[in-house]
Amino acid sequence: MNLAIHPDMETVVCPCGRGGSPSEVFHTSTRRYVACPQCGLVFLSPRPSSASVEEYYRESYDGSYGAAESSADRRPVFASVLAHLSDWRRPPGWLLDIGCGDGAFMMLCREAGWTCAGVEVSQGAAERARAKGYTVFSPAELGRSTGGQFDVVTLVNVLETVTDPAALVMAMAQQMKPQGIIAIRVSNGLFHQRMRAPVRWCGAQYDQAFHLFSYSPSALRTLVETSGFELLSLRNSAPSLGPVTSANSWRRRLKWRLVGSGLSLVAALAYQLSAGRLVWAPSFELIARRKDGIS
Repeated sequence: MNLAIHPDMETVVCPCGRGGSPSEVFHTSTRRYVACPQCGLVFLSPRPSSASVEEYYRESYDGSYGAAESSADRRPVFASVLAHLSDWRRPPGWLLDIGCGDGAFMMLCREAGWTCAGVEVSQGAAERARAKGYTVFSPAELGRSTGGQFDVVTLVNVLETVTDPAALVMAMAQQMKPQGIIAIRVSNGLFHQRMRAPVRWCGAQYDQAFHLFSYSPSALRTLVETSGFELLSLRNSAPSLGPVTSANSWRRRLKWRLVGSGLSLVAALAYQLSAGRLVWAPSFELIARRKDGIS
C-alpha cells in the first residue's frame, strides 16, 4: 500500500490495551513506527484504516504477491514451521491455516497427515485453494461458526499484517479444542530494526520486512500469553529462498540467498550457544498451547 498518498489514515493504540503514549522508534519517507511503553510492541501509526487494509488484501495483494507466496521459494519457510509444530503435536487431527493463500502450506500439512482447512481474505487465492480441494472460509464465515473444532491453528506471516492481532489470537483460542496448539511465524522486528543501517549500506533496504506490526520475540510472547495461551517454544525460522515480490532479478535473488543463508547460519550458532535464549534471525516461530478454562 502506498502510504504517501493514502487518504484514509488512523492513529493506532497498542493491542495490549495497557495504555500509555507510544514513542517513535524510527521513520521512513512514508511511515512512522512507534513502540508501546508497556509491552514494547512496535507498530505503524498512523496507518490506513482497518477497512482499507482489508480491501487491499481482499482485492489487490494477490495480484502483486500471490505467485511468490506459493512458489518453491517459500517451501523452506513452510517446512520449518511444520517441523517445529511436529515437535509438539502430530496428526491425526484438524488444522486451520489462517491466511492460507492458495493452499501451499496446507499441502505440506495434508501430506504429513493433517486434515486441513483455511481462512483467506484474498478472493483469488481462496478460489485457487478451493480448486485444490481445500475448505476455505472467509473471516466472516469462520466468525459465525460455533468453534472448538481444531487441534492446531497456524499463522504464517499473518500477524504483521492484520489490524488487531490480539483480537485475532483470542478468536483463534475460541476455535480450538482444549489444549490445542497455535503455531505462529512472524518477521523479527528487533532484527530488522537493528539492521536498518547495514542494509542501507548494501542497497537492500527494500527487502526489509516492516508491516503494520514489528514483533520482537518478547512482544509476541506477551501477545499470546495475554490472549489465552502458554508458551511452549520460541526459535529462529528458516528464510525464504527469494524476496516476496512479483518481479525478481537474478542479481537480487542471488543476493537474497547469499545474505539469507549467511544470516541463518549465524543465527543458528547464536541460538545453540545461548541454549535457545538468543532468537536472532530475520524471522522466528512461536508454538503455544491453549490454556484450560477458555470457553
